[in-house]
Amino acid sequence: MPAEPNVSHAKPRCSCVALLGTALGVLSLALPWLTLRTSRLAAGEGVLLWDVAGPAVVAVVALGWFAALVSSFDANTQRRALTLGVCGTLLAPLTLLIAGSGSTSLLSSAEEFARSSLGPGIWVGLIATYVLLHTARQSLGAQPFLRNVFTWAPLATIVAIGMTGAYNDLSLAREFSGNESRFAQEALTHIALSLGSVAIGACIAVPLGIAATRSRRAERPIFIIASAIETIPSLALFGLIIAPLSALSYAYPALREAGIRGVGITPALIALVLYSLLPIVHNTYVGLKEVSPAAMDAGRGMGMSRAQLARRVEFPLAAPLIAEGVRTASVQSIGNTAVAALIGAGGLGHFIFQGLGQAAPDLILLGALPVIALALLVDIIMRAAIAALTPRGMHTEATT
Repeated sequence: MPAEPNVSHAKPRCSCVALLGTALGVLSLALPWLTLRTSRLAAGEGVLLWDVAGPAVVAVVALGWFAALVSSFDANTQRRALTLGVCGTLLAPLTLLIAGSGSTSLLSSAEEFARSSLGPGIWVGLIATYVLLHTARQSLGAQPFLRNVFTWAPLATIVAIGMTGAYNDLSLAREFSGNESRFAQEALTHIALSLGSVAIGACIAVPLGIAATRSRRAERPIFIIASAIETIPSLALFGLIIAPLSALSYAYPALREAGIRGVGITPALIALVLYSLLPIVHNTYVGLKEVSPAAMDAGRGMGMSRAQLARRVEFPLAAPLIAEGVRTASVQSIGNTAVAALIGAGGLGHFIFQGLGQAAPDLILLGALPVIALALLVDIIMRAAIAALTPRGMHTEATT
């Protein structure tokens, strides 16, 4: 018999993504970690790591990135993932702890109105630790316990350190303390407006998706309209809604008394509902179309009516894809709600645009960072919901 060709099944000797993360981490050591300003709006001066931390702390940070760099070339996937995860879990809170303690040290000898902000070194370092943790989690797909540890342990540590007051001297923390009551109000408005619009949009989009599945005449106009709305820029859509709403509110004073005006929450809610339609309509359509004909035939063979087939077969099998559309719409809505602050709807975008108007970068971050965190949190929750909605048999097929 002819000899079998010599096929190598060896795994890659290094993780390119982890290598990129460690390269960013090493780069962060050479960048300014803090920016010292004489006032809230003044231009800042960069401060390097070794100017705000002792030699021992600098050595620990450098050692952590060196260990991550070495592990990137480890051919053992399990060992590499564990090392990267541990390095990321330790370096993320340590980076922010250095930022907090360094700010306290700098401001102790600075002028009264001086501010200390996070520098590019901190941001690059945090991005690098995220890359390490993400790589570790992806490599540990079959080990949910370790995946959860590398997700929540760094976050819990960062929050625990923050509760001790270690970050209080950072300019971002001072912006928060100066706007604390307004921040809570705008955050609640942002959540209610973004998620409320998706809930309303889902009540409209799911029936539209069903109609597109059942009728070829309805399919084309539904998708044309939903796709056309999605292509309109958010500010343009807000403007298109403001004009007719203003005319209606002036023509019918009862609408003004009910709070329906040309600016404010009403036009923002309408626009956000319209933006949420396409992903939910599309996923509802695809989910129902992809239901196995064999499953439908089995239901008919058991004597199920059309309504019973829809309730017991079609929708349970299509539910994960429909929920995926809701997830996409929810994350998208959280970002679009920030823009709605321009028309008086409130939300976290209030701080973003106020910071832009005042040239105050930390005030911009006070609005932008919670928007990012909220989008990530909603994404995590929706992914868990999708996993719960996925029938066990479909889980098995996905892993084989």
